[in-house]
Amino acid sequence: MNFKTWTEIKLSKLDWIDLGLIKLSCLVFGILLAALIPALTTINAWLLVVVLVLLAIKPLLKVLG
Repeated sequence: MNFKTWTEIKLSKLDWIDLGLIKLSCLVFGILLAALIPALTTINAWLLVVVLVLLAIKPLLKVLG
């Protein structure tokens, strides 16, 4: 069994609530990181928007294309 097969088996056990909880925990981790390292809050918001768009292109193309 290779890594891809193993992860597909494990991820198939998750339902939509589990995926939502994972997303929320990532959000809270980001907020915690910003609270612990205040220099992160001084990053230009437009730079974050550009990074967000660049990171979202591939998944959006896979879903919509």
